[in-house]
Formats: sequence, C-alpha cells, structure tokens
Amino acid sequence: MSSTTETMDRDSHRMGLVAATAMSVTIVVGAGLLTLPGLSYAQAGRLGHLPWLLMSVLMLPLLAVFAFFARRHPSAGGVVGYIRLSLGPRLGAASEAIVIGTFSLGLPAIALIGATYLQQTLPGLPVAATAIGMVTIGLLFGMFGLRVSGAVQTAIATLIVLGLLGLCAGYWLHAPSDTGSDVFPLAGSGVLSANALLGVLSALPLVLFAYTGWEITAFLAEDMQDPARNLPRSIWASFVIVTLLYVFVAWTVASAATADEGWRLAPIARLADSWLGVAGLRLTGIIATLLILANVTGAFLSTSRALFSAGRDGLLPRALAHVDRRGLPVRAMLTGWVLYVAVILVTQTSGLGVETLLQLAGQNFFVLYLLAAVGYIHLQKRTGPRLLGLAAILLVLAMMSLFSLPGVLYCSALVLLGLWGARTAPRDAVSG
Repeated sequence: MSSTTETMDRDSHRMGLVAATAMSVTIVVGAGLLTLPGLSYAQAGRLGHLPWLLMSVLMLPLLAVFAFFARRHPSAGGVVGYIRLSLGPRLGAASEAIVIGTFSLGLPAIALIGATYLQQTLPGLPVAATAIGMVTIGLLFGMFGLRVSGAVQTAIATLIVLGLLGLCAGYWLHAPSDTGSDVFPLAGSGVLSANALLGVLSALPLVLFAYTGWEITAFLAEDMQDPARNLPRSIWASFVIVTLLYVFVAWTVASAATADEGWRLAPIARLADSWLGVAGLRLTGIIATLLILANVTGAFLSTSRALFSAGRDGLLPRALAHVDRRGLPVRAMLTGWVLYVAVILVTQTSGLGVETLLQLAGQNFFVLYLLAAVGYIHLQKRTGPRLLGLAAILLVLAMMSLFSLPGVLYCSALVLLGLWGARTAPRDAVSG
C-alpha cells in the first residue's frame, strides 16, 4: 500500500472484537474508580452503589445513539463523523474543533492526574516527567500498531478487572458479620427513605464522568476489523463489563466502609488493607499503575486518530492525514505527542494547574453528545427511535447544567474556530 494513502486499511494491523472491547474498557475506566466509590458512599451511605446503577440505566439511550452511528458510519472521525453525516459539514467542522481543543487539554490533564496519583504511592516521583513518560508510552504503543497494542491493552484490562473483582470478592470472603452503622453524617443507613433517595441523587454528578469515554473509542473505528460490526458490539460488551465492575465495587465499598475519612478518599486501598494488610496496599498500587497507564495509552491512540481525521477533512494540515506503509498515522501521533508534552510542561511551569485544564475541557464532550443525539433524531423517521433520541438529549441537557462559565467560553471559541476553518478548508474536504 502507498505510504501517502489517507485510509488506514491494513487489516493485518487491525484489532479484533476482544481487543476493541478491552480498549474501550481501559479508556472508560480511569483512575477515578479508585476514589469515586468512596465519594458516592459519603453521599448515599450503604446505598452508595445505587447512583452507579442508576447512571448505567440513564446512559442507555446515549449508547444506543453511538451504536447506531457506529453501524452506519464507522471511521477515524468518530463522533465528528456522526455529526458530519447527520447535521452537515459545517457543524461537523465545529465539532471537530471541539474535539481537538478538548483532547489538547484533556489528555495532558489525565496524564498529570495519573502521575500525581502515582507520586502518592512513590514519593519523590517527578510529576511532569512521569506524565510525559506515560504519553511517550502511548506513542510507542501506537508505533507498534493497534493489533499489538490492542493485545497488550487486552492483557492489562483483564488484570485490572480481575484484580478489582478479586479485591472485592476477597473482602466478602473475609468480611465481618456486622459492619456497624458508623457512616458519614450525610449518608444513609441503607433504607430507601426520602433522605436516602436525596443522597443517591446528589451522588449522580460525582459518578457521571466515570461513564464517559465511549465517544473516544469511536475514533479507533478504522483500526478495527469489520468496524461496522465490531465497533457497536465492543460498545455494548464494554458497557456490560464496566457496569458490572462499577456496581460490584461500589456495593462492596458501601457495605464495608465506615465514617473514617480514608474510606471517602481512598476506598479501594482501605478495602484491600482491611483483609490483606500491606500486601493489599501493594496490590492496589499495581492496579492503579496499570489502570492509569492503560487509560492514558488508550486515550492517546484515539486522539491521534482524531488528528489524522481532522487532517483528512481539511480542518488541519493535510500532512497529518499521511499514513506509513503499515497504514499507521505516524505524523498525527508525533504531532499529538509534541502537543501534549508542550501542554504538560506549560501547565507545570506556569502554575496553571490541572483543575484549569479540566474546567476548560472536561465538559466539552457533552456538546458533542448533544449534537450527535440531535443528528440521530434528524435521521430517524419512526417514533420509537426518535423518542430514544429525545431521551438522550434530555440526559445531555441535564449534564450540561453542570457547565462552568470558563468552559462555555472555551467551547464557544472552539466552535467559532471550527466554523471559520470550514470556510477556509478545501470544498471537497468540507463536503465529505
């Protein structure tokens, strides 16, 4: 195959269904799982697993929208391609600018958060160098191709899931007969009263971000074998795995925890320590390292495909759409690496803070969700699917109520850049 082709069509380097599912799991399940069950417990007490279960149900319409588009239009454009297909090239360009602007800040933020977490386990570990090292590992994995890196991600995802399930199952085998009623003041005791229901609902925003990431997986469509078949299947398969893992872990934490502050801030570590002692803390550290590394690597691979697609669409320089003889977008991966390293260095040297990166970029994907759901309704003629799309829109609008003003301004600026880019892009790219 020519080294200048703009399609990643080397089947020998593509992932199968199992690897694609594992990639989705590692992208969706981030380091937040190590702390969020404690925060949901602090709000909902012994019912701390119900926010996770409820959020799983609420996400179903949105995942159905993604699965529909994955069957109809699987491409490296991911959710941008979905919006372009259903709402036209101009909104497609605007959504592409949102994606690029979000990834540019979001992935460095993920790497820095992961590095900070690891520093707590290994004091003295330099945060910036560790974050850059994670991004570099993602680049190296990408250079081997998704078939190889997908196999590695599959192994890591298996270890993570089995490790977390093992920690929880081990607790139940060694659990005391009575955990007592010593819970956080805001939390409920396990009876679904009005106050307990309020606690469950108040915990929903805390677990919301644990259910994002499938839109990032969509950018890997051209790296999958038979993507029209395997991408939607990997979405649903990973959703089942993630939901079962989340609910079981949250239920175990909510059942085991006390009012001690450690359960709120580091629930998995406390759970492991409760029956394994020091060995449990070490095991938690290993799981955390694998979780963070796999999450950053999966996100890096997906974002490089988004840059490749933006080059192919004409919003970014066409050179980014170049692929080598193996069908890999090396230029896009190298560009992404340089961009993310630069943001990490600027963030660490300027005192900008990871919080600022998340405030600007963390909510932008909800705008993409909204556009995708509107596009889904636009393509549907039957009442049932249109009602499904409406349910997805209502969910996204509820999510968007959490928006911050700086985030809204940043997203608006990205939209304007995208619309301007659509005017200056080659006509065949915009209409494609």
